[in-house]
Amino acid sequence: MRKYLPMVVFVLGLISCDKDDDNVAEEDRAEALFGQWEYEAIGSNIAVDINGDGTVNDDFYNTNEIRQCLKDNLTFFSSRGPGEKSAFSINENGLSCGEVPAFQNVEDDTYELINNEIIRFDNRSDWTIIEFTQNRLVVEEEDFLDERNVVITYVLKRS
Repeated sequence: MRKYLPMVVFVLGLISCDKDDDNVAEEDRAEALFGQWEYEAIGSNIAVDINGDGTVNDDFYNTNEIRQCLKDNLTFFSSRGPGEKSAFSINENGLSCGEVPAFQNVEDDTYELINNEIIRFDNRSDWTIIEFTQNRLVVEEEDFLDERNVVITYVLKRS
């Protein structure tokens, strides 16, 4: 029986691991946001035709609703120091859409985290945090697309 004890302990350890261990506690969210994030998925609660091709989609990332040069953009959250709002930027990354050169910022903003669940920007719509783990951030944003009120869901992974 003693020779099986280490294996039993190992199996029990695997079983007891909880997926929630990766979740970011609400009080740690402000600092956990800092870093580089990339899109994993972009979708809408209602199928819309953003690109005008006559086809409606609710999955923008895995279809042609948005250009590939937008899908590869990188999102950055960073601190600007005590007493300052935090910094937010979206970087063009490798595929330029033409407005700015590759690897340049296409958007710069500041934000504050409200009640550890709302990312309130100065120049864009609020993002509501739906899920937040060490390596995954899911947020929702209200928008108006294809003449409809929609909720856009962005799934970002830490990169």
